[in-house]
Amino acid sequence: MGWTIVIVIGVLALVFATYQGIVQNMLHISKMSVTLPEENAPGTDFPGTIVVLSDLHNHSFGRDNERLIKAVRDAKPDLIAIPGDLIIRHRDNTKVAVKLLQALCEIGVPVVYSLGNHESAFREEKPEAYNEYLAQIANENLTVLDNACMRYADGVCICGMSVPKECYYKTGRRYVLTEASWDAIEPEPAKEDYIILLAHTPYYFKQYASFGADLVLAGHLHGGIVRLPRFGGVISPQMELMPKYDAGIYEHEGTSMVVSRGLGTHFPPVRVNNLPELIVLTLEKKRKE
Repeated sequence: MGWTIVIVIGVLALVFATYQGIVQNMLHISKMSVTLPEENAPGTDFPGTIVVLSDLHNHSFGRDNERLIKAVRDAKPDLIAIPGDLIIRHRDNTKVAVKLLQALCEIGVPVVYSLGNHESAFREEKPEAYNEYLAQIANENLTVLDNACMRYADGVCICGMSVPKECYYKTGRRYVLTEASWDAIEPEPAKEDYIILLAHTPYYFKQYASFGADLVLAGHLHGGIVRLPRFGGVISPQMELMPKYDAGIYEHEGTSMVVSRGLGTHFPPVRVNNLPELIVLTLEKKRKE
């Protein structure tokens, strides 16, 4: 009887490991759209298509991420947005991220990259290795938005918030994100601009909206790791059940937030009913009735 249980457990473990090996290497393209506010639309040069990729965590889809890069090229983006966690904080191996960013820059459109909790921790714990990483990815088509903004076009500003590390704690009360985090972003975006904010964690959506963001691009929750039909994500990387903003598009008082399920895994390193996701986001002008 004892050996039977061991064999059954072993078979189930093998089946689950095989399932994970297959699922984690399947790349799902999610096509989404956001309607622009009518008052901002006339005469403003918005990026029509934004490819959003998040939470790679050193994963590779094919040799040197060739399948991922092809998918990005095929989307014909005007902008490539990366709201953090291309790397894993406690590893010095940044080769996967470096090669991916170099290839994305060759597509010839602006690439914007903000810091996730892993980049922020890597910078704090291993500053020399982090600076070397920045030097390796330096490219005229790439802008690293570390509490910084860049002008995409007249009337359109893209900002990246390096969310404080306290916001990612797994225990205790959730850190309150204040306007000080927004004020740390330089240069300050004009209030009349359409502001695209890259902020790794989606938990603070209402605060981002109150700060003035029109479109928020986020990730971090890995789609809730295990997804159930009709219920969505089950658990966050911070071990919270049924996270509110697990994946997809959310709206709050005129602000839209797009949350990626991410491309890789970290902890726990599993995906159930939750394929790795590359988002192709279309910004659409409001149709006149």
